[in-house]
Amino acid sequence: MLSGIELGRAIEQAINKKISLGSAKSKAEIARHFKIKAPSIHDWIKKGSISKEKLPELWNYFSDVVGPEHWGLEGYPINYNVRDKASSHDGWVELSNLYNKSPLERQVIVDFILRQDCLDNPEWADSDARAYIDSLESKARKWLQQKGDEKNNRKASA
Repeated sequence: MLSGIELGRAIEQAINKKISLGSAKSKAEIARHFKIKAPSIHDWIKKGSISKEKLPELWNYFSDVVGPEHWGLEGYPINYNVRDKASSHDGWVELSNLYNKSPLERQVIVDFILRQDCLDNPEWADSDARAYIDSLESKARKWLQQKGDEKNNRKASA
């Protein structure tokens, strides 16, 4: 993740792209989106600092103009403990918002993944696409297993 001057430059570039593509009209509009005052946007750019709580929204808001690599990330960090928040449903709302703000192509892919067993698959979902999804699921399974093993090892050593 970028920080300092590099993060400020990345924020400025993302803002400029968003405005030039017409996705936002001004820095003031962007500030209103983040529920901050316009001078704070200038501080983000100048100082390259933003509160950690705003990072997921920053990534999401600018996802239509820049990807995770723009921020020095390989991918966006995801809170995999969403179900822990089930009593307030905040986590589910957050995922829903991310889905709704995602490009239509990404929504179609998520829909396919969630409905993979349905008979009515889109024509692009050929055997290569299904094999790729299976591969991703296998990698995710291994990753979750490793995280579970690490968590159990920490508990055992405590």
